[in-house]
Amino acid sequence: MDSRRAGVLALLVLLGGLAGCGTLVEQADSLTGSDEHPFAGETVTVAVEGTDRERALVADGLAYWEHNAGEYAGFDVAFRVLAPEETPANGTDVSLRFVGTVGACGDTEFPAGCAPRIDASTGVDRPATVEVRRGLADESTRLVVRHEAGHLLGLGHTDRPRDVMAHERDLATLPRPNATERANPWNGSTVTVALVDAGEDRDRYRAELDYALDYVREGADGAVPADVSVRVVEDPGAADVVVRPASADDCTAGEGSCLFLEGTDPDADGAIETYTSAEIRLVGLDTDAASWHIASQLVGTFHTGDTPDRLDETDTRERRGAWHG
Repeated sequence: MDSRRAGVLALLVLLGGLAGCGTLVEQADSLTGSDEHPFAGETVTVAVEGTDRERALVADGLAYWEHNAGEYAGFDVAFRVLAPEETPANGTDVSLRFVGTVGACGDTEFPAGCAPRIDASTGVDRPATVEVRRGLADESTRLVVRHEAGHLLGLGHTDRPRDVMAHERDLATLPRPNATERANPWNGSTVTVALVDAGEDRDRYRAELDYALDYVREGADGAVPADVSVRVVEDPGAADVVVRPASADDCTAGEGSCLFLEGTDPDADGAIETYTSAEIRLVGLDTDAASWHIASQLVGTFHTGDTPDRLDETDTRERRGAWHG
């Protein structure tokens, strides 16, 4: 019996802000001199470099502060997103760009957005530049815009409102193909495999593993893309796939194999988009049957259509050695 289980990892993204020179306070309502903030009481003009969809999401995100800036930043403010062709006579206050990758942002690596933290002591060099990562889902884009605008108003990552200004958030991307819809659901073109817990039968299991991987390297009768390679590594910590023999396991009612998959779900649809690791557990099997199970489970990560004939037409008896023929 074969069993498959999957674990989904959420996309945890850091929201960035370049700290200004002023002192970061714990609560925004304890700010001093808030009425001296460059944007206090102003209508802040925002030029957006992005699509019509992105421009509309920016307007939605900024609207939050028109209702909440007084409570959290200590002053009222309004934002106005400019039309693409609009250029104010006195210049633009904020330039917001959607980018594929947000650049360096303080001590934050790989942020979803970045903006300067502006307060009365730092002033503002207009236009203040904001970057937002392209490709996020609608609500995630609005959240990043709210967060980065909070920095423009002087707020830091420890300030209220915490649901907006927290440094780490789970964000979702726009819909992406699921792993089962990809020819290669792994991160790269090389999949590494390690054998663990094989005990005194390690050499025999290693021979079975090598035979199975030879079949995968040959393309598994068209089930594995030609540009994908597989190789054995000795360090399980460096392996994409771990093969682990076990005398018994509740993942299967009898002898057989189980596949445990983990991967990321950046679009938050509940399905893995890219596999990050896997374990093939060989349960109660004779060593000679291991290669068929390893090949079947590994090929299954690439292929969700009909099982290749060589795997499908092999009965239980033939899996014990005869499959090698």
